[in-house]
Amino acid sequence: MGLSAAAPLWGPPGLLLAIALHPALSVPPRRDYCVLGAGPAGLQMAYFLQRAGRDYEVFERAPRPGSFFTRYPRHRKLISINKRYTGKANAEFNLRHDWNSLLSHDRRLLFRHYSRAYFPDARDMVRYLGDFADTLGLRVQYNTTIAHVTLDKDRRAWNGHYFILTDQKGQVHQCSVLLVATGLSVPNQVDFPGSENVEGYESVSIDPEDFIGQNVLILGRGNSAFETAENILGVTNFIHMLSRSRVRLSWATHYVGDLRSLRLNSGNAFGKKYPLIRASYESKGSRGLFILGTASHSVDYRKSAGGFIHGFRYTVRAVHRLLEHRHHSVAWPATELPITQLTSSIVRRVNEASGLYQMFGVLADVILLKENAMAFEYLEEFPIQMLAQLETLTGRKARHGLFVINMEYGRNFSGPDKDVFFDDRSVGHTEDAWQSNFLHPVIYYYRYLPTEQEVRFRPAHWPLPRPTAIHHIVEDFLTDWTAPIGHILPLRRFLENCLDTDLRSFYAESCFLFALTRQKLPPFCQQGYLRMQGLVSTESLRQHRVESRLLRDDAPMGRDLEDSSQHPGDQELLGAPLAPGPLAQSLDSNKEEL
Repeated sequence: MGLSAAAPLWGPPGLLLAIALHPALSVPPRRDYCVLGAGPAGLQMAYFLQRAGRDYEVFERAPRPGSFFTRYPRHRKLISINKRYTGKANAEFNLRHDWNSLLSHDRRLLFRHYSRAYFPDARDMVRYLGDFADTLGLRVQYNTTIAHVTLDKDRRAWNGHYFILTDQKGQVHQCSVLLVATGLSVPNQVDFPGSENVEGYESVSIDPEDFIGQNVLILGRGNSAFETAENILGVTNFIHMLSRSRVRLSWATHYVGDLRSLRLNSGNAFGKKYPLIRASYESKGSRGLFILGTASHSVDYRKSAGGFIHGFRYTVRAVHRLLEHRHHSVAWPATELPITQLTSSIVRRVNEASGLYQMFGVLADVILLKENAMAFEYLEEFPIQMLAQLETLTGRKARHGLFVINMEYGRNFSGPDKDVFFDDRSVGHTEDAWQSNFLHPVIYYYRYLPTEQEVRFRPAHWPLPRPTAIHHIVEDFLTDWTAPIGHILPLRRFLENCLDTDLRSFYAESCFLFALTRQKLPPFCQQGYLRMQGLVSTESLRQHRVESRLLRDDAPMGRDLEDSSQHPGDQELLGAPLAPGPLAQSLDSNKEEL
């Protein structure tokens, strides 16, 4: 069944906008960014642009945001889940189970405050998007339909040209970057003798009384087809549903676009519906033209969640970060931490992060090692297929090796006759973790940043080129990877083998013993001394010093190699302790038996 929700901007299949060279005109006011559409993706981009203080404008054909949801789904119930209770207070984790909220700093703008229903009403989405735009003061021109888009070449422009937009009133707008968030506007077209008599999903009656006592044939067995069938099931003689393929249930395929329950389905016309774009979401034909939201699903069609709010809210953020570096010299956000926090940083992200979880296989975390592997930079949710261009796109350097953290299913996880939980998969044996079939974290280690050729010609079914080393964290039915022995210990040992160092935390006395017996101190001990932390004055440590002839046997107990009164940190562990809590207890590797 088809749909039509926005002004038709499609031309031939695979093209989003018909763009032609434009002759010199009287120069209209120039904006840095123009956003077409005030649906979820357009508003999400507007939020990021506004927070960054950028010059932008959103153009919306309707009098209010989210006009798509004023009509679709036709029977008004969404099945983008609104799970209000997860048993956890972590806001980032809870977004894994909130498929409707947009990202913002305002905790009032979470969809859980707009509906208590697990499957909300579409009217709640319209109300939510209106409040999102108004509360944040986003700049939107309503009742403005962009009817024509052309290019005006100019060497001074960021991308070598400006985009010239003409609205329905003939007013001209000019911008350096065009961000298209109009959604999908082409209904599914059927072509067979008599197809002119078929009524599409976008126009069929939603009143069951119109189908009383009728025999109904529905072409298609997707979400919109079943939505329609359920609505008229109680009044018809019989309903027959016909399609070219068997029913694909979301629980079996693990693709959110397949059949769930009462969900609007955009159909399978990939070539006609989705524009051809790069993994960076930029058009392959026009530099500076980016596709956001549902139409950007061509990057991960039938693979991940990029065609839905809970997926594209993160891909929109990734596009914004790319633009911030390209046009404003703002490097991709990164957190620099000492190498001793490497294991805990990875464990925290795979257990909490929503973007990494929802956009599995598309957005991945990247860890860039610093010189001598004593520290690292942590970059979140980078487009995985753009890895070879990471330095150019982010402003970060990958000179000393890197880790990539990706979420993956097994190779045969999806299909109507597949069972992701087949009985002989790996669920408890870490040495067989690579056979895990359910969603689980995979860590790739590269000594050098892969080249574009290596990314392009990677092995079949591999999301990335062959790494120097790879580690699968064994799957967990509840996606909880905090088991000290089953998850954390194998991960730490893998990281240590890659870095040829010891990532454990030690007490000061242990560090002293390392200094006497090992040529290479663990980073934890080195960093402790750099922070001017001394050694705990214990009888055991005093005896070690005496035996090492660093202290006279008759020296008083209170005399250390350094005056503890001058170093308040002497009575502390070397290194920053973990914050209290269950996860911190699981990550505590001070015990040398680990």
